[in-house]
Amino acid sequence: MENSFLKDAINRIVELATPYTITTDDGRRYCSATLREVKPEVELPARYSVDTLEALVKLIRTEGIDHSPRLYVRVDSARRVMVDTTYTHKEYAEFSRLPLYEAVSDVPSISVNQEMSQEQAVVELQSLYAVTSDRDYLLDLLNRIDVNQGVSSVDNGVMQEVSVRTGAVLKEKMSVRPIVRLQPYRTFLEVSQPVSDFLLRVSKSGYPALFEADGGAWKLEAKRNIAAYLAEQLADLVESGNVVVLV
Repeated sequence: MENSFLKDAINRIVELATPYTITTDDGRRYCSATLREVKPEVELPARYSVDTLEALVKLIRTEGIDHSPRLYVRVDSARRVMVDTTYTHKEYAEFSRLPLYEAVSDVPSISVNQEMSQEQAVVELQSLYAVTSDRDYLLDLLNRIDVNQGVSSVDNGVMQEVSVRTGAVLKEKMSVRPIVRLQPYRTFLEVSQPVSDFLLRVSKSGYPALFEADGGAWKLEAKRNIAAYLAEQLADLVESGNVVVLV
């Protein structure tokens, strides 16, 4: 008797715990339990990184196209390009993309929007900027400013005049051009470097500073230059639809 009662109680508990559906008068059906599908864990590859566009092109050609019928090459910034597959269309990951490669430029950053010592400015202009007439103008200007002997400036917001003490007595007045066009190395060296405007300022202590004066337009130009290079190097794959280059 006791065993029969215990068996009935267990069966009742099991019955209550079993999910069931209820149909309302308006035809809607509800389940007594919330069920969630347990999907297998998807292992994604680690993105392989290189520092040149040439290496990225070789990776795409030698193995990238074997992983997916279509690769998306996205120019993320002036210094970074990423490559991903199209949707995997696997049952467990229908709309997942696999990250494959990235190219990150290792070109050193230039000093902008801050004052620099004359020595630092000269070194950067000679090593991080392409040779242009405005770069040579800045180098000549810096060579004619003697910080140790003193500099005075008059600035009306449009034109800045700097008085340079050239000796114990003499002064030489020079008009400093407010806007200069320079071509620094700011993106991958395989592509043309954007030329952009910089606002030049010289402090009363004789320290120069360059401020970006193009509203960041150089970044878009750099991205377009990168995309054009990749489209040319991967022309056959782009034409066949195996590679899509995005800006």
